[in-house]
Amino acid sequence: MPATLTQVRSRLEEAGTEPLVVSFAELLFEKADPRLLETFGPESLGNMAAHGFRFLDSLGEGQMRVEVFNPTRKTHGWEAPYTVLMLALRDRPFIVDSVQAELRRRGFAIAHLLHPIYTVSRGPDGHITGVAARGSEGHQEAFEIWFLEREESQGRLDELQRAVRRGLGDVVLATSDYAAMRDQVARVGRYLQDLEGRAPVLDAAREDVSEYADFLRWLDDDNFVFLGYREYDIVSAGEERLLQVDEESALGILRRIERSAYREPTPLAELPEGLKERVVGGRLFVVTKTNAESTVHRPARMDYIGIKKLGAAGEVAGEMRFLGLFTSKALSTPVDEIPILRRRLRQVLELDGAIPDSHDYKGIISTFNSMPREEIFWSDAEQLHEDIRTIMTLEQEREVRLSVRPDPLARGYAVMVVMPRDHFNAQVRRRIQEFLAAAFEATHVDYQLAMGEDEAQVRFHFFFNSQIDLKRMDLRKLEREVAE
Repeated sequence: MPATLTQVRSRLEEAGTEPLVVSFAELLFEKADPRLLETFGPESLGNMAAHGFRFLDSLGEGQMRVEVFNPTRKTHGWEAPYTVLMLALRDRPFIVDSVQAELRRRGFAIAHLLHPIYTVSRGPDGHITGVAARGSEGHQEAFEIWFLEREESQGRLDELQRAVRRGLGDVVLATSDYAAMRDQVARVGRYLQDLEGRAPVLDAAREDVSEYADFLRWLDDDNFVFLGYREYDIVSAGEERLLQVDEESALGILRRIERSAYREPTPLAELPEGLKERVVGGRLFVVTKTNAESTVHRPARMDYIGIKKLGAAGEVAGEMRFLGLFTSKALSTPVDEIPILRRRLRQVLELDGAIPDSHDYKGIISTFNSMPREEIFWSDAEQLHEDIRTIMTLEQEREVRLSVRPDPLARGYAVMVVMPRDHFNAQVRRRIQEFLAAAFEATHVDYQLAMGEDEAQVRFHFFFNSQIDLKRMDLRKLEREVAE
């Protein structure tokens, strides 16, 4: 045991501290950064551990505690040159990375972190009767102390505490319902398989339905972090048709029904015309991005998978919706191994008529692979073929091209800009992004950079969250202004 920890143990034992607290302290500091331990004396470390033990002890079975404070000797028994975030809850995935993302989102610099996993036994009154390292008998409970750059504004501290509590609440919802969401994936897959036999409702889309079912199975093979599930129904009330949430279906973060605009039944006639068209028609299966950023796991716009519910005659009767995040495994999988994308690639190759193993054939596959996957999911083969041909043509030219595609849920626009490599630098990218963001009146921007095979060109794939009417825009003029 390092000398500092030996001193901490001695101080605690000399003070008559109960053995449970001593064990708690040893595990708390066992893997601590030596630089953190050097910041505090043995007495302060002992008092920090005693404070932490009381914090965890008061948690109670199945609860969560979050506090953000500037420790003082009078109130907490120790003091620090840091702001401290202390939390405790039943252990589960995504706690550390979700909290870290929230801290960075709010501009709090992280100095140190203590995050042991304790095996805790509790008595009938909820208080701790045993504490040991992970792997022993009992419940796994997470206890964390985050040391942050000092913040004196109580308003900012209170805001951070509320945000972390909300985020961890989402972590609890998503992880508690994870198995149930996987069950829903299997159920929706069976629904799609059943649709294949319902001629003539889906004769024209029969092959796509099979791909959709395969895609759901692929998702469930460690390719998707499921965060939420919810169903929506179109119901009749007299002669009126209404859209409403099926509250009983909600799982994960979508249990928060209060966030839904359709908690109360909404007449279809009152929906904006574009939204109404998407609700009662549109594609059977949609994969796209939400406007909302995930509070669980990593700070990225969530992936949205929507499947239409169809009635006996093929009419749209509602929607089944999954929210989550594609895993790193999914994002690194070649597109020709991913259901839906592999079919889209085949369609593009068929449209082009490229001879297998020819230069163009290989170029199409290479360019297809380099495009943002979320765009490939919701773009049709004709759009993709046009963009890919534009990209391949410009490999031999020195021009600027711009293309725009609306998101199927009308949440924004995918904008591709192709330009010569030797005109590119970070400043140019920022200027183009700022110009287009203003033109599209965007509230949020994502972008991805891609290089051509011969590195003679670069491509920016932007996504602008925007409600602007595309008919108002002169895209040719926009392209000329980007070129300038």
